Amino acid sequence: MCGISGIVKKNILNDDFYKKSLKDMTNSMIHRGPDDEGHEYFQNCFLGFRRLAIVDLSKDGHQPMYSNSKNECIVFNGEIYGYRNLKKEMKGYPFKSNTDTEVILSLYQKYGYDFPKHLNGMFSMAIWDEEKQQLFCARDRFGEKPFYYALGKNGEFIFASEIKAILETGLVDAELNDEAIFHFLRHMYVDSQQSIYKNIKTLAPAHQLIYRNGEIEISEYWNFPKEELQISEEDAIIKFKSLVEESVEKQLIADVKVGAFLSGGLDSGTLVALSSKHHPNLTTLGFEYQGEWNEMPEARSISQKYNTNHLEVSLKDDEIPKILIEVLKKLDEPLADTAILATYTICKEAAKNMTVVITGNAGDELFGGYKWYQKEKEILDKGKASKVLLPLYKVGSTVSEKVGFSKGQDYFLDKIFRAKFPDIISYQTEKVHNNFTKKETNLLLKSYSDYQHSYNFRMDKTNLNIAMKMDLTNIVPGDYMVKDDRIAMMHSIELRTPFLDKDLVEFCSVLPAKYKVDAQQTKIILRKAFGTLLTENILNKKKQGFGAPVEKWLKIPAMEELSSKILKNPASKIFKKLDFLQVQKNLNYNYKHWSLLVLGIWMEEH
Repeated sequence: MCGISGIVKKNILNDDFYKKSLKDMTNSMIHRGPDDEGHEYFQNCFLGFRRLAIVDLSKDGHQPMYSNSKNECIVFNGEIYGYRNLKKEMKGYPFKSNTDTEVILSLYQKYGYDFPKHLNGMFSMAIWDEEKQQLFCARDRFGEKPFYYALGKNGEFIFASEIKAILETGLVDAELNDEAIFHFLRHMYVDSQQSIYKNIKTLAPAHQLIYRNGEIEISEYWNFPKEELQISEEDAIIKFKSLVEESVEKQLIADVKVGAFLSGGLDSGTLVALSSKHHPNLTTLGFEYQGEWNEMPEARSISQKYNTNHLEVSLKDDEIPKILIEVLKKLDEPLADTAILATYTICKEAAKNMTVVITGNAGDELFGGYKWYQKEKEILDKGKASKVLLPLYKVGSTVSEKVGFSKGQDYFLDKIFRAKFPDIISYQTEKVHNNFTKKETNLLLKSYSDYQHSYNFRMDKTNLNIAMKMDLTNIVPGDYMVKDDRIAMMHSIELRTPFLDKDLVEFCSVLPAKYKVDAQQTKIILRKAFGTLLTENILNKKKQGFGAPVEKWLKIPAMEELSSKILKNPASKIFKKLDFLQVQKNLNYNYKHWSLLVLGIWMEEH
């Protein structure tokens, strides 16, 4: 991976302040690119770059990179899968390297602003067009690679891969965004459509930006297909297998060592099985939790089946507070995903042996892997209950409980549930991924705020695929991809996500939901397509992932001490935004407590 940055302002070529600012920006992101550094200076634009070499390790991959005409100059962070096939289509372009970066330049010349539609991969980029005196920027469809931008105090347009690089210029005030804090408290991450700072914006996934004559123009270049597929299950499985296998093969291409994370679940097990066909003696890495959280027995069964070089890491209780502070100090935005500690630890170990790691992220959202999808299917099957009769249902439930009529209580509880959540959209919005309620959040905040993610597709309340699309465009780019990109980059390694292949996502998003989830089973199509590659204990294992025993962690003596130091001290920075007494009411060793501690630590460090 890499780090990109730049400043656009009229007549800055001979201004040493801006040259120093650009250098400071790239220096702040050296972890994103320890292998090379580059700067280019135009009359009205400066471009900066840090490189982590993955493909074409020669100096030919140096950036910023000029096109053959010398009119266009690019800084690019990411990987374009299948770029060698795209290169073959650009027959008239005089290529000088074997990089995907140069292919992007050729596509820009041929297709203009439409070229991002031709890319399959993870990317953020900026192309300065000297003739048009404009900056063209684009970000990948699912938010795998970051792109932040801001307007500086003197009217500068400033962009970078990380917020810290923009702040390093001193041209943008670091004023916290109350809407972002509201969203964080509600969902434990900052939404993918904004940043934690009021004056710094993020380019949303699947969007492109043009900066010209002091004006910003943003447009969407991709969205999900609209029409659901009419396809038999047999044909769906054949197509699905082909798309997954092609994606894995494309994403294994690298001129450095490649490994894979192995959690012991269906997704990572499938990817390791497929990757092993191309990489014998593949190195796999797993994180070992204590007690019932531990999935390493299942991971070891896959490792043994495919003869991988399997490594495992774990955390001792006394290490947890120290690593939590270390991670949050390096993160530009608060993130309360409990997997940040496991991800940090496993990435640190991975960096000793490899530069590229395959991960199983987004499989649940694409193939129907969560229990709430089953709950939403139940809502669709049963239909809604009347909100008007909600008081009657509550009385019925109470009476049934008192007289010991369990079936009656279950009946009324089900009615209460479906009256509160009459459709899958209301359930997904109000129940899934939520931490504090809206009311609780505004009691915590000193100033009233309200914010909700906006979706750019039709919200069909009768189609279970909509719930999966909501997750793909919300928690995936806002939480999972942020966690993976920032933490991997802390260790100068690249994480790849084969399940976010453009063609695979487009296929799965319009595949009938009945092929993915039903009342008895999740990830139906994945099990039927690749079940024979897995072991019985993985196929029958209850889903877990990289979650964590939060209650146990918060009761570790050193964590108790840390929590008291920050959350029970009225002078802590968190109480510039949150009400002290309301915070005290929520220190109950649960996810709410955890998210408050994360925010408190982050604010102290930033």
